[in-house]
Amino acid sequence: MSNEVRENTNANKETSAKLRNYLSIIAVIVFFILAAYMLLGGVLRLAIVEGISMEPLLHTGDVVLIKKEAPDQINVGDIVVYSSGTKYIIHRVIEIKKIDGKYCYVVKGDNNPMPDPGFPECHGLGIPYDAIVGVVQEVDGSPVKIPYVGGLSLLVRG
Repeated sequence: MSNEVRENTNANKETSAKLRNYLSIIAVIVFFILAAYMLLGGVLRLAIVEGISMEPLLHTGDVVLIKKEAPDQINVGDIVVYSSGTKYIIHRVIEIKKIDGKYCYVVKGDNNPMPDPGFPECHGLGIPYDAIVGVVQEVDGSPVKIPYVGGLSLLVRG
């Protein structure tokens, strides 16, 4: 066997070993997330980031943990997931208003120049609490995320 063939075979073995290690790490992370989800009675949910509006903090394929919070527990600076029609959007709360006794959250992507359009329930001035799916959970001021793991799910969805 020539040296080139041996080198290619060794390189392939190393690549396969690295891939197995990465897949093992991902499997362990997913296991712990699912275990935490079950232990907390389904309180935590997962969301997959898609798009550039929250870069550089969140990237397409990042998986974040979200939790439904009471309306008065959502603060300026929190990152929320909200439902807009058939899609979900992950953006940061930049202002909170109370309109007709209801909480409305003005939100904006960190990478966007303008806030998101408001909903009619908030007179076009924010996102109503009813549309908020959850708040991205943080540890020491940073979102709990698993980088790029959700990319596979996004590929499958097309």
